Amino acid sequence: MDFLETLISLPPLLYAPLLVGSLCLVFNYLVYSRRVAQWRKSNIPFLSPSFLIGHKYFWGVGSNSATVVPLDRIYQENKDKDLVAFFIATMPVVLLRKPALIKQIFARNFDEAFKTGFAVSHNDVITPHMLSQSPDKKVWKTHRNALSPMFVTTRFSGKRFAKIRNQISLMWTHVEEARLQGKPINIKEVAGMFFQDIISNSFLALDDNSYVKEGEFRKFLKSLVEPGWGKLLGVFAQMHLQRIPTLESLKFITQKHIETMKSLLQKQIKQRSQTGDQRNDLIDLLIRLKEQDQDGKLDSEMDVTNEMISLGLSLLLGGKSVATVDNMVSFTIHLLSLYPEYQERIRQEVKEAMEKHNATEFTYEVVRDLHFLNQCLHETSRLYPNTSVITRVCTEDFTPAGTDYIFKEGELIIVDPYSIHRDPEYFENPDVFDPDRFSPKNRDSKSVDAFLSFGKGPRKCPGSNVALLVASTLIGSLLHKYEVRPYSHTKQMDADDFHPRSFAIVHKDDVLVNVIPREILAY
Repeated sequence: MDFLETLISLPPLLYAPLLVGSLCLVFNYLVYSRRVAQWRKSNIPFLSPSFLIGHKYFWGVGSNSATVVPLDRIYQENKDKDLVAFFIATMPVVLLRKPALIKQIFARNFDEAFKTGFAVSHNDVITPHMLSQSPDKKVWKTHRNALSPMFVTTRFSGKRFAKIRNQISLMWTHVEEARLQGKPINIKEVAGMFFQDIISNSFLALDDNSYVKEGEFRKFLKSLVEPGWGKLLGVFAQMHLQRIPTLESLKFITQKHIETMKSLLQKQIKQRSQTGDQRNDLIDLLIRLKEQDQDGKLDSEMDVTNEMISLGLSLLLGGKSVATVDNMVSFTIHLLSLYPEYQERIRQEVKEAMEKHNATEFTYEVVRDLHFLNQCLHETSRLYPNTSVITRVCTEDFTPAGTDYIFKEGELIIVDPYSIHRDPEYFENPDVFDPDRFSPKNRDSKSVDAFLSFGKGPRKCPGSNVALLVASTLIGSLLHKYEVRPYSHTKQMDADDFHPRSFAIVHKDDVLVNVIPREILAY
């Protein structure tokens, strides 16, 4: 029986799957062939794809870190190259390896020939206004300027620091209660409640206390940032499907999220309008924007609503968001628990800062003078950058200065901070936790250019200074009262400890530590 007879003898229900499968094979072959020919013509070195599924290192997505492990293997195996192209399934990408090349594309030439690497479908009215994803540079600039007062650390100075001091007291109480019950401390949980309550109280006037009750705001944030297959596939869909409508189940920001944010903002705006309070927070900012609509600066009432929602989500998710800050704190406490000598240096620094400012408690000025603690946070962010990939899309044909590479319009360009941060060419003994590498005397232009945790160029994280201030406050106040000792992780975490279904670098298991009051250690 020949092939045709075999095909004819198959049940009719099998024709459709066979046809679809055959079309997929043909489509993949055409995609691979066309892009490989383009890379060859553009002088871009590339790795040949495996049929149907792109590069073989991505076969294990879901069993290990979704992107860190495969990207790091590709990075390490191509040390002789400035860049290398390959496929993630059918998505063609170009991985940049050299900081000088990254600086050109992310900073010097970004406005000229590049945009952010996340797609915006034509029916999406929220994403175009979000700082982290907006492809429209004019819209991004307008909203970046609008939100800039929210990203200034001085908004927490003076009497306004009292709200943060209240969070310190609540955190101390929570930690002490757990200690007295003989329980280890879940650092990510503590950091999440600490930072979320500061955001909700300082920017949205919600007066939450997550240590007593998990409010609607905390539940909302959890639904936005918790890892899972949907979130992971949604990120890849946004990178790959340029301007194609995305299924609701694959959207990072779903309609339910939008409605929840809308309801929250409308409630707070109505309450503020009735009381007439002036708090110089996000609610005041949104009220001013709404009033501007009367002067014709916004198209319609619906546009105002969408813009308000987008700005609120930008504050929560853009740059160093709640999710990334609690991870940064968790990783930092994990590392400090393994290095008690660094804990002692932080305590001494807190003592000296309090003496300098004649303070008996934490103040804005005290936290701003915790320079070694700031170095610890930067070193943690080097070892565990909050994102595994930074993306850009070429908007026109572009040749980087000093090269013969040609990036074609639509080329998706990615950077892998994790691998660059652990490259001995830029950081000596890269796997060692060494906060002193970020001291003023040790920093050099090579390491500065290679450090990518807060982004690079005009789209770098606008909220990093606020995030670092809050993280320093939490860690400094915790170590001021307790010594932290490892419980769940007695060795330094590596890529095997990352969540397998997260695009961000997130530890898959809770970071648990024991705490010992300093007064007990004194005896």
